Amino acid sequence: MNFGLLLPEFLTLGLAFLVFTADFFLPEHQKNRLALVSVLGLIGVLCLTPLVLPSIDEELFGGIIKIDRYAVLFKMVFLATGVLIIVASTDFVRTRLSHPGEYYGLIIISVLAMMLMASSGELLTAYLSLELLSFTLYILSGFSKDHPKSNEASIKYILLGAFSSALLLYGMVLLYGALGTTHFSQIGVDLGQAEGATPRIMVGLALLATGLGFKMTIFPFHMWAPDVYEGAPIPITAYIAVGSKAAVFVLLMRLFAEG
Repeated sequence: MNFGLLLPEFLTLGLAFLVFTADFFLPEHQKNRLALVSVLGLIGVLCLTPLVLPSIDEELFGGIIKIDRYAVLFKMVFLATGVLIIVASTDFVRTRLSHPGEYYGLIIISVLAMMLMASSGELLTAYLSLELLSFTLYILSGFSKDHPKSNEASIKYILLGAFSSALLLYGMVLLYGALGTTHFSQIGVDLGQAEGATPRIMVGLALLATGLGFKMTIFPFHMWAPDVYEGAPIPITAYIAVGSKAAVFVLLMRLFAEG
């Protein structure tokens, strides 16, 4: 198995740990350098990704991870998004935070989660990647800890995020029970061979669409957005409003195109 195909993800994870660790040891007046380290690291991974992942179409771990041009394109998009958000956050971090490494490290891990979502080839891998992204955003939305609205935003985001995750997982369970597989491509084959949509399949697809609708803030599953957008730090509001939804939409396109 060619683990080199996951080199961008390994490098992104290593960068996050580097930023987390450096935050402990750098003196206070040098911690602003963590933004530069984060940006240069993500740009380095962005430049390296098309070199180590040319136009290929391969699968890892029995098809749960797919490396193709679609995945490579959106990995680069998400890395570029991470760079923009970190650059946009420098003023907020400088004036509000004493440990910026935590903030930048969480953004880098969220970028890693989005990269894995773009490569997911089956439901459980997609779910774990989506939850990794969600957990980082729960924390980032409450980073203005001295602001009551930020605390409120984080708690509401966690509660409704957990509810949507439960719907999503239950829909996956129903689909697996009906079809016996979680792989997108095999789901498409089984649905094509099915004589009719059984109630279990219909309910599973409905719950799956509802859970993803919450994550993408699609009407009528958008009730959490106003409070979270108002309470989260402004750069994180932009990140949630654009980056996270783009990642879920990328996952949704692969799911419905293949499944």
